[in-house]
Amino acid sequence: MPSFALPASLAISALLLAMQSAPPAPASPEVPTAPKAPSTPKSPAKPGSEQDGGASRSKTVRAAGFWYGIPKAPEKRKGAIRVAAYNIENVFDGVDDPSLQGEYDDIKMTTKPGRLEAIADAIRRLDADVLCVEEVEGLDCLKWFRDTYLKGMGYDHVVSEEVGYYRGVEQACLSRFPIVSHATFVQEDLSDMDAKRVGSGWAGRKADQGAKFQRSPLRVDVDVDGYRLTLFSVHFKAGGKEFSYHRESEALQVMQFIDEILAKDPAANVAVLGDFNASPSDKTPKVFAEAGMRGAYDFRGTKKGNTKDLYTTHDSGRAIDYIYMTKGMADDAVDSSFFVLSTVHPASDYDWRKDPDKTKIPAGYASDHYPIAIDLMPKERAGGAPASKGGAKDATKGGPDGAPGNDERD
Repeated sequence: MPSFALPASLAISALLLAMQSAPPAPASPEVPTAPKAPSTPKSPAKPGSEQDGGASRSKTVRAAGFWYGIPKAPEKRKGAIRVAAYNIENVFDGVDDPSLQGEYDDIKMTTKPGRLEAIADAIRRLDADVLCVEEVEGLDCLKWFRDTYLKGMGYDHVVSEEVGYYRGVEQACLSRFPIVSHATFVQEDLSDMDAKRVGSGWAGRKADQGAKFQRSPLRVDVDVDGYRLTLFSVHFKAGGKEFSYHRESEALQVMQFIDEILAKDPAANVAVLGDFNASPSDKTPKVFAEAGMRGAYDFRGTKKGNTKDLYTTHDSGRAIDYIYMTKGMADDAVDSSFFVLSTVHPASDYDWRKDPDKTKIPAGYASDHYPIAIDLMPKERAGGAPASKGGAKDATKGGPDGAPGNDERD
């Protein structure tokens, strides 16, 4: 029987059991480590593409398994809260949405139970207190997924909001603490962001890009027993370098939102997190670093040696998912607590372009992204300074910002 016919839960359990005896990579004692990768390298991606489809140029095929990140999340310190982001790759329920028809009919995208089980397994292993997710169909789908696959996780507070995307997927949040307000910015005009492109390294202006968010950020304000968190869950424009201008405009606008919060409360606990669709050397993540925000990567568990595989967040072998924090939040971050959690990577001869319905994925496959997380030790809960009491405006809604314009992988 082919391996992809096994139940997802059994496949994941078998992988975890097999890796108990695998030699560990050098790491901080506080954070579990990923197993050493097989010697057969993954074939390089074609220049400018999202991924080469996994088609190996070597005669030897690298088997499906845990290629990146760590298989077991580190334990949280007593009193810590875990904040995480996870692109769960097109999760759709089996209920027909009349607004999604034709090429983007949601019924054709209904996610199979095996992949839903694998996503749920990753979320259970992650054990986040506040989890921002990307690419979920909507609030009804999110609640159904929670009630069906995440029972007992304590996610009593959920939000998913229309973000103006033609394919119908949204940003969402699952939280063990009250979400006191939330907002989206579907109609936000990004054209004034050009004035913020100071210095070098910016992409050239594209007349057909950057007018609006392709997928609006979702802002959530979470109250953790008096400790206020403001999170911008993002899923920036996908595609190759030719879409850098659009991503940069989106990042600049989110940074302006954050600057407006900090102008009122310099100690506010704010983070932008999710799928940036950009590598660390790109200008998009640098927007936040250059504005003084701290990347969660600074708080990684393993800081020496070749750590690339430990902190790869996408199955194309790139790091494109991030958490950036204001000083107020970064001051509460637990050192060595940032990690990327392993989920099953397909074999190196798998080509996602030839498998749009996900019929050839291996058992235990969850998503093309891996969850990322960092732990916070809120000073406000330990008798320190008063909690930041910011707040969001009421959610705004709007229609999609036009046709897709390119064939892209999100």
